[in-house]
Parts: sequence; structure tokens; C-alpha cells
Amino acid sequence: MLMRHLYIHIPFCASRCGYCDFFSTAGKMELAPAYMDALMVELGECRGAIELDTVYVGGGTPTVLGVELIERLLSEVQSRCRPGAELTVEANPSTMTPGMAAMLAGAGVNRVSLGAQSFNPGLRRNLGRSGPASSIGEAVAMLRQAGIGNIGLDLMFSIPGQTEADLTEDLDQALGLEPEHISCYELTVKPGSDYELRWQRQLEQQAERGAAFYELVAGRLEAAGYRWYETSNFALPGRECRHNLAYWDGRDFLGIGAGAWSSIGSRRWRNAEDIEAYIEAAHGHDFEGLRRREELEPGQRLAERLLLGLRRDTGVERSLIAEAVDGAQEKLLLVNGYLVNEGGRISLTRRGRFVANEVCARLLRD
Repeated sequence: MLMRHLYIHIPFCASRCGYCDFFSTAGKMELAPAYMDALMVELGECRGAIELDTVYVGGGTPTVLGVELIERLLSEVQSRCRPGAELTVEANPSTMTPGMAAMLAGAGVNRVSLGAQSFNPGLRRNLGRSGPASSIGEAVAMLRQAGIGNIGLDLMFSIPGQTEADLTEDLDQALGLEPEHISCYELTVKPGSDYELRWQRQLEQQAERGAAFYELVAGRLEAAGYRWYETSNFALPGRECRHNLAYWDGRDFLGIGAGAWSSIGSRRWRNAEDIEAYIEAAHGHDFEGLRRREELEPGQRLAERLLLGLRRDTGVERSLIAEAVDGAQEKLLLVNGYLVNEGGRISLTRRGRFVANEVCARLLRD
């Protein structure tokens, strides 16, 4: 089976944000060249088995590795891409330079996702974000100058200390940069982390405001012409992230790198979150001992297909997930305006999207 979708995990960051629950590490940059060698080995094991429609290089902060290492990776990946493939790289705005932007464009990158989070200096400090807010606009300008025509900005809401006026200002500044894509996520914090302990009271207060913040985000971005195509994602028409759509549509994908997930049919596995162990596995050309595997039961796959499908504005074909649906609850959700069935596809109404978790919990058969 040919793989069409590839995720590559780069777990290095210049500094680590206290709220982050993704596998990453601040420092250990001396391991970066060996880690890149290991990526080449794991990717090489798939030779002949992948013809890529989408590639997503995430992290961590991929661009913290510098031009030379990233260019090496992209050169290898580009050789496995089909014509018209979407090639995305995540970047921290403070790591962007004219040289980095030019290299990305020259290496075939046609989509860059910038981790803005907030333009407010105080809120950025509360998040532990490095680099000044001005670096966001500067990074966008560098990428545009280099010829990157598809830029996404990641924002957050429910940040400790954030008001509705702060969020409105963040959205206005983001829109002023005219990105093709905006992701706006409610801040989630790793349970038991120092960040949670430090901001516990403020996080509790913000949780109470989360629904109002969410409605503000959706309303403002839709009014600006962005399609609310997934729970936390908004795009100008035709600029949706094709790689993430593959996840939400339940397609197979391959992940390489420490901590990366792969999913093929009912089989799923994850590489260990250990940079040194990953490098060692590559030396022996033996990644099996590094991988934690699981086999999904049919019921789990159906439930997942339903939950992921309902994140999309287009919903999911009902016949594909019929066995996972509680029919009685479905009727109630349809009657009460939380769910709609059009052309054999069920999807959340606008009202339902703001309480999606509860609707999905009710809809799923016990």
C-alpha cells in the first residue's frame, strides 16, 4: 500500500513553553545532526512505499535546527512528493530569517504554519513565548518575499489574564497580516505541570469564559471571509490544510521521528519519546523495539471516525458510522437543532459546534 501522507516530528525547541504537552525538549541541540541522520534512516526504510500528497514537518520547532539541516530533510522528502503535493513546515516566528524563508521556498515548501499564539506582550509572557510580537509580522513579510503563498497563523484563547478585548485585538492583528489560514485553539495545559500550578486560579476563571471566547473567534473570522471548516481551524476558500484533512477524514498516514504516530487501517503505533533511543535505533536499523503498537477494535474505529468527522463542517457520511450512533439520541439532537442530516451526511449545526463534545458524547452508542 502506498502512503500518501507523512508527518515528521522535530522535537527541538529554543525554549519550552510550560503549557505544552507535545514531545519536545529545550536544548540538546548537539544531538540535532545525529537526529537528522536517524530520520533519514527511518525514511529510507519506507523507500518505494510512499508517494506523498501531503507532508507536515512539525514539532517542537523545526526551524530551530537551522537552514542546513532542514534543507537536507526537505531535499529527501521532496523527492518522494507527487506533483502538486502540499508541503508544510511549522515555524516559530522568532526563528525566521530571510535565508530560512528563501531556503524553504527553494526546497519546495508551499505552506508555513507560524506559532503566533498572541500579539499581546503581556499574554506572550504569560505563555512563556520567546521573541517579541513584532517577529510575527516580520516572519510573514519574509515568507511573502520568498514566495510562500500559503501562510497559517496559530492563535490561542483562554490565556491567563486575557480579556475579550485582548482576544479581539489578537484577531484583528492576525487578520491584518492576511494569512490564508488561522487556527485558534483554547489553551490546554498539561495536567500536574508547573504551569498549571502557577496559573490554577486564572485557568479556572478562563475556563468559564471559554464559550464566549470561542463564539467571538468563530464570529470574527467568519465575518472576515474565513471558512470555519474544522473545530479550531479557519481558512480562506481552497486554503484548508490538506494534511490535517487527511487525519480528520480517517486516512492512513505515516509518522517518523521520536514521538511520532502512524496509523494504517486498524494498526497504530508510536515511536518512543526519547531522542537518544531513537538515534540508537537508527544505528542498528531496528525501530521495532522503539514502537508501541496497538490494534483498534472495529467499534473504536467507528467511534473515532464519527468524532473526527463531526469536527468538520461537512460532517460524516452516516452509513459509514451507523453502528456507532445511538438512534434515539440522534433524533433528539436533530429535533433540538444540534445536528442535521443532509444528503445522507450528518453534521453539527452552528449551535451544535459550540457544544460539540457534549453532542458527540450523547450521539455515540454505549
